[in-house]
Amino acid sequence: MKKYSTISSTEKANLLQEFCEAISVLNGPEEIMDFITDLLTKQETVMIARRIKVAKMLINGKDYQEIQNLLKTSPTTISKINQWLLESGQGFRLIAKRTKRKESKKTQSEYSEFKKLKKRYPIMFWPQLLIEDIVKTMNEKQKERVKKSLKKLDRKSQIYQQINKALK
Repeated sequence: MKKYSTISSTEKANLLQEFCEAISVLNGPEEIMDFITDLLTKQETVMIARRIKVAKMLINGKDYQEIQNLLKTSPTTISKINQWLLESGQGFRLIAKRTKRKESKKTQSEYSEFKKLKKRYPIMFWPQLLIEDIVKTMNEKQKERVKKSLKKLDRKSQIYQQINKALK
């Protein structure tokens, strides 16, 4: 197999076109997943998926620090992806736009299932239900004070995230 540097630009273009055609004949996520797992290692797959996630978060206005904390990604990686978005990024934007609709439908159904579960088994969710009830009884000044206190915490644990979500 030739090294990348020795392949002519015409041959590179032809190979890219052939690769894209191979992907375009696949039908549905299952076939695409089979192809990608045959093509790439698990690590490569995760790294590409992570790049897509970073791009989507940047497109949605998330800042570097938030992305770094959520995805455990280096600022260099985030910066590189941001540069790609600034230079062109049509593919990332297209994926972000098309998957946004699917994600919002998915999260709505997941949330309603979670709500049903909480109602059916309240004892299992008592800490969260307690926090939600406390937040409901707070006035805006109290909520702001709690938000300021939470921002001072060094690490953002799951309970921090739940309280922060309830305050919104």
